[in-house]
Amino acid sequence: MSEREQRDERVEELMRANEQLAAEVRNLTLGYSQTPRPAGMPASRRLARLLAERDRLQAELETTRTRLEAELEQVTAHRAGLEAQNQELARELALLSEGLGGVLRNLRARLILRAGGGAGPGPRER
Repeated sequence: MSEREQRDERVEELMRANEQLAAEVRNLTLGYSQTPRPAGMPASRRLARLLAERDRLQAELETTRTRLEAELEQVTAHRAGLEAQNQELARELALLSEGLGGVLRNLRARLILRAGGGAGPGPRER
C-alpha cells in the first residue's frame, strides 16, 4: 500500500469521526440526547498503564535473558565435556588399532563376522 493510499484512508477515517462527532453535538444541542457519551480513559491514565506494561515487559525480558544466559553456559560446559570425552575416545581407539595387538584384534573381529557372529539377532543354529 502506497503512502498516498494510507493518507487517503486516514483522511476518510478522520472525516467519518468528524461526522459522528458533529451528529452527536447536533443531537445534544437539539435535546435529542441528555448526556454526551462517556469519554474513554484519560490519556494520562492510558500513558501510565502503557508505561507500567512496558516496565513489566522489560523486567520479564531481563529475567528471560538471564535465565537463557545461564542455560547457555550450562550447555556450553556440557558440550565442552562431551568434546573432551570424544577426543579421549578417539585417542583410545587409535591406541587399540595400532601395533600388533590392533592388527590381531581387527583380524579376530573380521573372523567373528565371517563366522556369523557379531551384532546379529542371536546365535546361529547349526
